[in-house]
Amino acid sequence: MPNGLLLIDKPEGVRSTDCVARVRRAFGRGTRVGHAGTLDSTASGLLVVLVGAATRLSDYVMRLPKVYRASVRLGAETDTCDRTGEVVFRGDAACADEAALDRILPSFWGMRMQRPPEISALKVNGEPSHRLARSGRGGALPERPVMMESVRRRSALADGCVEIEVVCGRGTYIRSLARDIGARLGCGAHIEALRRLSIGPFLVSEALSFPPDPGVPLRSPREAVAPFHRILLTERAEARLRNGLPVPLREAGRYVPGTVGLAGGLCVEGAGMIGFVDREAGEKDGGEILLRPRANIFVRDEAEGT
Repeated sequence: MPNGLLLIDKPEGVRSTDCVARVRRAFGRGTRVGHAGTLDSTASGLLVVLVGAATRLSDYVMRLPKVYRASVRLGAETDTCDRTGEVVFRGDAACADEAALDRILPSFWGMRMQRPPEISALKVNGEPSHRLARSGRGGALPERPVMMESVRRRSALADGCVEIEVVCGRGTYIRSLARDIGARLGCGAHIEALRRLSIGPFLVSEALSFPPDPGVPLRSPREAVAPFHRILLTERAEARLRNGLPVPLREAGRYVPGTVGLAGGLCVEGAGMIGFVDREAGEKDGGEILLRPRANIFVRDEAEGT
């Protein structure tokens, strides 16, 4: 059974689900295939496709920071927050300049509340928001917390268009960011073009063009957990965790620091498994910290041939 990751450079006009379906056909109908974070059909760039047991990594890969490059058009807000939508507000782009942009962009840094676009795949009572919005049954979605590590201008403002680069966390909508930039400037704005450059350690420059060659070897799932705080397990600790048993932290193995906060998950890695664990105080031995298995991601690294 294949087990690993594919990095795909998704072109504009192709849905993320189309990429998954193409990979599934290449490996056979019985193979589990998923992706780690939807990329709008109007956007291009990196899509991480997970194959086989590596699909269990999806939630954790989505916790890795992402980098986007976006072209923002000032002077009009649309109902989709990008160039494909209907204009709902027009303003004077001439009222904004580079100095004004440079003043407001830092205000989007850090943890903040963001309202997702109504035209999105988010579910409302089990139904996609975009379907509700287009049928006239939708409404404004509630705000939710998102993390933007940085938002900065990457080009001169020319003909009402400017390029920005965003480093952000899970659930951030760059389309919403463009809308909010336009609102802050008072002239309206939307996304003209959007490209995802990276997800954690994975770069679009390393990705395969679409459709990918089915003969390309999969990348190891171990690459996806390298940014997390990890414990390299002893043989005994690995055996216990694989059998669903807790392990005292002091007996688990060697700690390797990561770049993703512990809120993203504590990874355990052994010769034949990758997993994530819960940390809790035991009832005995003075409240010693125990590691309890939450998700054993895989037990055989077929991408490496081990």
